[in-house]
Formats: sequence, structure tokens, C-alpha cells
Amino acid sequence: MIKLDIQERDGYLIMDDFPENCIFNKVKTGCGATTIALTNNENYIIAVPTTELVINKCYPPKDKDGKDITWKKSQIQAGVSPTNDRLFGLYDKLNRTVKAKLSKFLKQDGVKKIICTYDKVDKLIDLINPLEFKILVDEYHNLLKQYGFRTMVINQIMEKFKCFKSHCFLTATPIPERFKPDIFAEMEEYVANWKTVDKITVYPYPCKNASTTAAKIIKHYQDIGYFVLDGIKSEEAYFFVNSVREIKEILKQCKLTNDDCRIICADDELNHYKLEGFEISNSTAPAKRFTFVTCKAFEGVDYYSETAICFIVSNGYNKHTLISIDMDIPQIAGRIRTKSNPFRNKIVHIFNPKAMNYYLPFDVMKESIEDELATACRRAEQLNKETDIKILKQQDKEFERLGVHTYIIKKGDRYEVNDMVAQLKLYQHWTTNIIYRSSEALQEAYKKLGIVINQGYEWDIADEDIMKNILASPQFRDYHKWFCDLKSKEGMLSDSEEQELETISTKHPILVEGYSKLGVNTLRRLRTMKAINAALEELEER
Repeated sequence: MIKLDIQERDGYLIMDDFPENCIFNKVKTGCGATTIALTNNENYIIAVPTTELVINKCYPPKDKDGKDITWKKSQIQAGVSPTNDRLFGLYDKLNRTVKAKLSKFLKQDGVKKIICTYDKVDKLIDLINPLEFKILVDEYHNLLKQYGFRTMVINQIMEKFKCFKSHCFLTATPIPERFKPDIFAEMEEYVANWKTVDKITVYPYPCKNASTTAAKIIKHYQDIGYFVLDGIKSEEAYFFVNSVREIKEILKQCKLTNDDCRIICADDELNHYKLEGFEISNSTAPAKRFTFVTCKAFEGVDYYSETAICFIVSNGYNKHTLISIDMDIPQIAGRIRTKSNPFRNKIVHIFNPKAMNYYLPFDVMKESIEDELATACRRAEQLNKETDIKILKQQDKEFERLGVHTYIIKKGDRYEVNDMVAQLKLYQHWTTNIIYRSSEALQEAYKKLGIVINQGYEWDIADEDIMKNILASPQFRDYHKWFCDLKSKEGMLSDSEEQELETISTKHPILVEGYSKLGVNTLRRLRTMKAINAALEELEER
């Protein structure tokens, strides 16, 4: 790895361009790296993992002056960005209409930028002159993470990226060395050398049921009007939950409505069915009090809020929700872009580990996979010497049937070993069976986080008792104090404080009666329901 002295200002990169034909570890999320490719004087293809990221860049929720922009759903479509006529967003179906728009865009003078999902890279090569464009593969660590269900698309990127004028694989959370496939291990890797260091605080919260705990947090917001972390009030919450089923469970427990929440997930028929009437939204839609986000928008997407806290929800019995400590956690830490937000660099991680009486140690799993790779290498060598066409055709059909479960792929007329499959197996085993096997194992992984990711960030892992104490059920004395404090400043209350006062008044009408008949000073001295009732009875007897 090569340390790269960078140009930065106020935590943002101000470089003219990226180093070429390499991996570039920008170290920090939200530092404006993708903006370099979107705005500099080079023709760029910017390949990103999700449709949401394309939409977020082409239809930003804020204008250049920081003012909110509201986009109608009907406005959002593939084509030239309405805020940047040099930028073309490409996702979903590449039909005749989109091709016509792209053809017109490519004929215009000046610098051209095309931001597209990974699956469009191969298709673009036939529509442009790739030697006129540089390619930036953004959030490149997803090429490993998503390989299990996007095998063909990722294979196409790995085969075609050298067709372009130059290439750069960009991320703030590179694939750890222990999981790095050969094709990336052989690349030059530059690491941004930041002079400024940001502090990230993670609040781990082990519990018995992650969804129920998330619902408890939402009820805390609802009952009190806000959530207090480190003595500061939060009035909004983002829940990063990579399971629509888990999201629905939380919605059900809290009895939320579409007016209360925004759900950002894949807009498909199955998710509409799972959510049963709840709307599917996106990152450009107006914010609501509670936002739920699946991995569709974990990375690269910009969110804005003055008081939102980011909560991660991981259920040990649902592997889709088990996010990696070294790749996913830092990504989520950078999603809130509002610099004045006091919680911008704080994350609460709610998790319930799956109890395991037995698990395969990582070294044993690694040795097993290495043996399988060695066998695959010998098999590939035999096939490359084979001359019987029928045997080769039969083998090709078998590899096609096995898909991601085989280590051997065919490139042209030759068979090669694809170690991406092996590294994915190791990564998945490490995450689901090693890190999340117990609360202690996850806590240990957090302790090592500052060692693994040691540039640009200072990682602080808070005591788990902090969250436990916050979520301890408020007692009557707590509501009593809040009520008296709010009544003392009546007439100067904010909207949220008015809502909080109304919530407490509904929950404990005796406080309203006590205030009305006894006054705030007398009420403040009476700490219990019993004492307030006694005072009211005494008043009636006079």
C-alpha cells in the first residue's frame, strides 16, 4: 500500500483526479470523492452498486446552496440529471427511449459523465468508445460482498475494466487482506493520508431480540418526544435494517403509519407484498421522523438531518441483517451529511447474537477452502488439455448449473480458477459464524476495529450500559419532572416540546389536574402519585 498525500479542505477531498489503474482507499466516507469524478474535466463512467446511489447523485436532496429540493416520483427517471446537464444517470432497463437519450447526450460537446449501476458497464461498452472514458468503480468492496447474487455482472466488470482509458477502484472500506481476491491483491493500492482525524463513537447494545429493542427505542421517541444520547436530544431516527421482514415487524410493534416513517428498500412486487400497504420511498423524498434503510442505500447515499441518530439492527437469526464490522459499520457512520448534527459521528448497534454450541474455527474453514482451490486448479489444468469437444460442452453446462458454487470459470477458450468464490465463502463464514457467534465475540471485534481501520478515524467503543440505562423504562417521577419543567417555560416551548407536553399529559392526566389545582411549585414538591392524590383530596375537603 502506498500513502498518498491528498489535497483536502474542511474534511473534503479537493483533488483534480484519482490515481490511475489502481485501488484508491479514500479512508473516510462522505469526503466528496465521487464528486471529483462527477465534476472534474475528464470523461468518466462511474459504476455504483445500487440504483439508489444513481438517483441520489442525479436527483440530490439539496441544491448547491444547501436548500431542500423535493422531487416527485414521476420526475425521477434514467437520463440527464436536471441539476447537471453533463451527468447522465443510467439504471433499470436500457430500453429504446433510454438509448435515444444516451445517444443524444453523447453527441453534445464538452465533458461527459455517466453514473450507472454495475450491470450497465458491459452494455455501455457497445454504446461508447471506452478509450475516451475513465472508469471509477465506486464502493468496490461490493464486488466481493455481492458476488453471491450478482456473479455474472461482477465477472463482466472484472473482465472489461481494462477496456477503458484508465480504471480506479474506489472505497473507504477496502476488502480486508484476509479476504482479498487475487485480482485485487495484485493491484497497486493507494491510501489517502489525512491530516485531520474524525472520532466515531459506537454504542453496542446486546439484547435478546433486536427488532423488539428497535421498537422500544421508537416508543421512547413517541412517549417522551425525543431520545437523549450523551445529554443531547434527538428528534429523528434512521434504522439500518437489511431485512424488509424485520422492518415490517418493527412497524407492527410500534403501530407506525406512512405519515410516521419513510422506508427505503428495493421497489419491487415482493417488498410491496411484505410491507402490506406501507409506501416504499427513496433517499430524495422528504424526511420523516423514522427512516428505515436496507442495504439498497447503506453506502454512498447522502442523508440530511439536524438531530437524527443512526441505529443499526442485527438479528443473529437472520443472516441478511449481520453486517460486517470492518466494511459496513464505517459506511453507515458516514451517511448523515449535516455537519451541525451532534450525532453525525455516533452509531448505536443493536444486536442479538445467535447462540452457538459449535462453530467451525476460521483457520479450519480456510484450510478446507484452500484444499478445494488446489483441487479446482488441477481440474482446470486437465480441462485446458482436454480435446474431446463433447466432454468440454458437458463440463460447461455443469459449471453454468453450479454458478457461484464452482471455483472454475471459462474465459474465452481457457478454464481458470476464480478465487472470488473462495474469498466470499471465507468472508461470509467470518461474519455470520465468528463475529456474531456471541456478544463477547462482537465486542472483541469492535475493540480491534481501531487497529484495523487506523487512518482518518479514531474509534471509540462506548460501554453497553449506556444504552441499557437510557432504555430503562421511565418512572412516574421522570414524567413528573419533565412535565413540571415544561410547564415552567410554557409559552416559550418549541413544537417538539409542545408535542412532548401533550404526550405526558395524555399518559398521566393526574399531572394536569395537579398543575391546574395546586400550581407548578406545589406540584413539583410532590414526587409521587400518592402524594398528589392526597394533596388534591385535602384541597377538596377544605
